[in-house]
Amino acid sequence: MKVNAAEESFELIELFGQTVLFTNMRVDRSTVPEGLYVYEVRDEDCTGEICEIKPSVMVNHWGTIICKEPFEMDEVWHSKFVDKGDYWYLGDTAKLDEFINTDYSEEQSEGLEMT
Repeated sequence: MKVNAAEESFELIELFGQTVLFTNMRVDRSTVPEGLYVYEVRDEDCTGEICEIKPSVMVNHWGTIICKEPFEMDEVWHSKFVDKGDYWYLGDTAKLDEFINTDYSEEQSEGLEMT
């Protein structure tokens, strides 16, 4: 089953320094607006740890991410390998329209300000 991106509530995660939407479901790509990028996430042998993102995952599918900027893929494997320190769950959720209209780069820099 694939979900409609406009109706799904996504978890926010940071992946390689970029805030992205994440769901454990497969997303119907026709429901994702043009200008956003969709990747599927593979976990490491059912451990729940993200180990790879790629355009499509058949085995060990962990979920789907939607992002505003593309990730550079390996030319041979057409994927990007992910280590534990490359991502973390931000503990918040967002709908697609909210994600599109929020500048997460400003929020991240505000959270990093030294006082």
